[in-house]
Amino acid sequence: MPLSLLCDEHIPYQVVQGLRRRDIDIITVQELNLSSAEDEKIIERAVEEERVIYTQDTDFLRLHKSGYMHYGIIYHHQQAYSIGEIIRNIILICQTISKQEIKGHVRFL
Repeated sequence: MPLSLLCDEHIPYQVVQGLRRRDIDIITVQELNLSSAEDEKIIERAVEEERVIYTQDTDFLRLHKSGYMHYGIIYHHQQAYSIGEIIRNIILICQTISKQEIKGHVRFL
């Protein structure tokens, strides 16, 4: 089953649009009315919907390290890649990693 993503508010909207055009199941925190919500609340919502969090926020890495349960985190450092490279890398992850493989783990771009 393909990955479903919950996109943190720091991800450029061009990335979200590009992933949607390529049929990636992605929803943003803004669309869930979770803008400026605490990271724990975002993780809880992602767990409810079995979504992988896609973020540039290191606070999610801290929560992962502390043992907070999640369905996976995809992280990349801000401005590490162009928009096109980000989209290609996320698609590759979504096509090659299962929900079971990423659950509770972090993948770095």
